[in-house]
Amino acid sequence: MDIKKLTLINDSDVDIFVDNAYIDRIDSKEYRHPKARLLYAEGGIIHLFSADRHWYIPARFYMWIPANTTYHLESRSSHIQLYSFYFKVKPYDSPYYNEPKAYLTNDLLREMLIATKNWQGIINKTSNYGKYSFLRAIKAILPELSTSSISFPLQHPYPQDEKLRTIAQFLNEHISESYTLAHISARFGMSSRTLSRLFKEKVGMSYVRFLRAIRMAKAMELMAYDKYSILEIALMVGYHELSSFSNIFYRVTGIRPSEYMAKINHYKK
Repeated sequence: MDIKKLTLINDSDVDIFVDNAYIDRIDSKEYRHPKARLLYAEGGIIHLFSADRHWYIPARFYMWIPANTTYHLESRSSHIQLYSFYFKVKPYDSPYYNEPKAYLTNDLLREMLIATKNWQGIINKTSNYGKYSFLRAIKAILPELSTSSISFPLQHPYPQDEKLRTIAQFLNEHISESYTLAHISARFGMSSRTLSRLFKEKVGMSYVRFLRAIRMAKAMELMAYDKYSILEIALMVGYHELSSFSNIFYRVTGIRPSEYMAKINHYKK
């Protein structure tokens, strides 16, 4: 994002700023701005990293990023239609807008977002009341839609420690492999006890729970593509038994994989 756009986003006189674009690569620079951001992408998977969290935003999901959140985006996908709406914070805004959240976009919201595909720049009440009212309507319906939509529960602490970040990246890149704590500690030159302690102290969870979280997040990513069977997805994220994968998925998300996929497909119709 260029300096001119950032200046306008930070301008207190700008009510809403729209930055919709077809991109080949996600800008991974770190940002923090006084406006909240509604983010939606057609095609591709977006990863959002805040100071201490890693969020997964699969296809057809939107992400609400509260004002003054420090974050950066990453994606391995290319050719993404990215929709970004920056909203000025209002004193009467609902507490709903104070927390980051990701939900599956239903047909109504998706059509509203796509209708703005060619919009760009400042949208103020005085200069363009029609577009301003339309975007305010999008923001206003989010709390209501979230009560009936599918939330994306997988976000987890992200390591600040450089060694653990490297390990997390390695695990994500080799998600189908069954690396135990002993394997990883030996590979990265430390004892199992030291690595176990680092995860508990720096991440707030054990190595096994962290690995399980990123596996389940990857599984939900793959489900959003609607290209693989549940068994194929289980194998792709390191589970060789479907029953084991299904039980852990249910334990983490509160819903069976088949039910989750059915709900996603229902919302896509």
